[in-house]
Amino acid sequence: MKKIITTSLLFGITIFSNGLFAQELSGDKMKIFQTDKLEDIKKVFKKDDFTKCFKIKETSYDLLALSVRYERTNVFNYILSNKPDVNKSCSDVTPLMYAAMYGHMDITKILLKHGAKKDTKDKNGMTAKDYAVKNKHDAVAMIL
Repeated sequence: MKKIITTSLLFGITIFSNGLFAQELSGDKMKIFQTDKLEDIKKVFKKDDFTKCFKIKETSYDLLALSVRYERTNVFNYILSNKPDVNKSCSDVTPLMYAAMYGHMDITKILLKHGAKKDTKDKNGMTAKDYAVKNKHDAVAMIL
């Protein structure tokens, strides 16, 4: 029982600290990110930025999750080539959950090949499969 409580407490602290220390993503950086042009991305974002959380409106994302959410495949593949933590969550939703939420089948498959955990749950107990089902992405749900 102590292990469960300790693990839950550490998980909660990690999520809270990731959100608390998230940096704002400037409008200029976001515009460059949205272009999905690698040469521009490499000029603006450094490799240590791949592990940071960036706040956009009220939500924090790491760059991998952001590339999944907006389906920026060049950025996504570039970040993956740098071997990031594919299970990182800056605001309780993993990159796999975003892929499932938005029905990005190819990205879902790639994340799974890179070790994304299917059984990770958000604060409401939802898994990536739950997000796919909720948003009516049946084909994605089937592979999860």
